[in-house]
Amino acid sequence: MKRAKAVVLGSSAATPKPKRGLPAHYFEFEGTGVLMDVGEGTQFQLMKANIGFSKIKAVVVTHMHGDHVLGLPGLLETMSMASRKEELLLLGPPGLYELVSTAFKLTHFAPSYPIRVIEAESGHEVSLRNVKIKLFPVNHGVTAFGVRIETVHKRKVKVEELEREGLPKRFWSALQSGRDVEWNGRVFKHEDYTYESEGIKVVYSGDTAPCERLVEEAKGADLLIHEATFTEEMREEAHERGHSTAKDAALAALRAGVRMLLLTHFSGRYEDLSKHLEEARRVFPNSYLGEDLTKVLVMKE
Repeated sequence: MKRAKAVVLGSSAATPKPKRGLPAHYFEFEGTGVLMDVGEGTQFQLMKANIGFSKIKAVVVTHMHGDHVLGLPGLLETMSMASRKEELLLLGPPGLYELVSTAFKLTHFAPSYPIRVIEAESGHEVSLRNVKIKLFPVNHGVTAFGVRIETVHKRKVKVEELEREGLPKRFWSALQSGRDVEWNGRVFKHEDYTYESEGIKVVYSGDTAPCERLVEEAKGADLLIHEATFTEEMREEAHERGHSTAKDAALAALRAGVRMLLLTHFSGRYEDLSKHLEEARRVFPNSYLGEDLTKVLVMKE
């Protein structure tokens, strides 16, 4: 059984609220943590969620609006104060390197660990130890990305076929590692006797108005974390500002055929989010509110 978790660290849009921090979302699988967006106060939310900073192997910034990125310099400095030595990957749009390097210069700070910055114009894919991260463009009026994360797993052997062929088990690990095996005058090709097990797939919209590319990337996802800045009475304003309503998020989830929808990025004008949830569930019943410190355990055979 595969297990991953997603944690909403900040669910407010543009400005913080007493019970809602600025945008930040966390994904973890087998010790590999990916932080998506870093609004101010993200450090505190990580501590409240009992997430060790050392678990964060990559930080993804969906776009350069302040509410999504201004918590990054402080987080990087705290990691250094904790004597981090492991490399950290920063992945985001153009301007990310300048923001970080300028902050370091003006605050007289030099990190204790290597930082690798990748800036993307139209999308990017990167692999860590056991997860793949993909940035894809969304509809927000500035260079902005959604994030697709998929877990990576070792190939599995076709047990019944190998037992039927009589190949000794001492050779099975070689096949599983992608190597062909020669035994008893025959060559057993790894692609014929192994298969890739389906990983866990989580997609985060970042900030976006309705977007066909997001629906495409989210096809069959186990979890879609989608912004729902407004409800339907603000539909026109939402789209003009590059945002979505709760119904828009639900329609994306329905069309993509995802297992679960988590709504986030709520405008500060809303105290009560029950209308967001009602609006989404009319379209996609398996919708939930992603309020601060909401944790979702994603499980898959």
